[in-house]
Amino acid sequence: MQGAGLARFGAASHAVSLIASTAVFCWLVWVAFKVVALAVFLGLGLLAFLVESLALLAKTRRRSLMKLWPEVIDSIHSAIVSGLTLPDAIDELSLNGPLRLRTAFQRFSRRLDTGWQFELAIDELKSEFGESHADQLCELLRLVSATGSESLASALKQQSVNLRNDLAFMGQIEAKQGWVAGTAKIAVAAPWLVVAMLSTRTENAVVYNSATGVFILFLGFVVSMFAYRLVHVLGSLPEIPRVFQ
Repeated sequence: MQGAGLARFGAASHAVSLIASTAVFCWLVWVAFKVVALAVFLGLGLLAFLVESLALLAKTRRRSLMKLWPEVIDSIHSAIVSGLTLPDAIDELSLNGPLRLRTAFQRFSRRLDTGWQFELAIDELKSEFGESHADQLCELLRLVSATGSESLASALKQQSVNLRNDLAFMGQIEAKQGWVAGTAKIAVAAPWLVVAMLSTRTENAVVYNSATGVFILFLGFVVSMFAYRLVHVLGSLPEIPRVFQ
């Protein structure tokens, strides 16, 4: 949930939303085709799709945030080199940093101003961003705050270089494998569209509601889920692990 930027809503509310959406979809499929097994299996397929959509949202958001961090790191580096303190550098980000991140840094500055301990404020900031490179920067700031390290400027410069290299590398890989994974997932969904179309005929609906029809649909569902999972595993890129999470 943190990676998708939805941590403030809580896991329980998301679980209820997913289950409610799946139940409504199952009911609509049953009303349209009068095939119980088709409604159940398509509902389970929708649930899997919604869960993956949440994961995709988190992945897209992390990639988007990842592209902003070089600017953030360069801003802090420039502020430190010019003689500003770390809190002043973060205040500057809340005013002139990337638009998408300003609100989070503003909340961070307000927490410090209202008496929050730096450790707690950093933990809250990490939770809001939910991204590995944000974790690295937050942990670096935590270390500097605790030890008063004088090597912050050089560490920030090296982190900026590493991040830009990561962005270039990930961009090349994603461009090559994205269309392959997307095409494979469409191929998994296509047979179920055919079954839905066939179910519009009464005689086919009767067959699918029989024990043999349910078994065939169940077998098809198992094969589809196996293929879907295989595509997901083989086509996905490894995520950079979170830091101290």
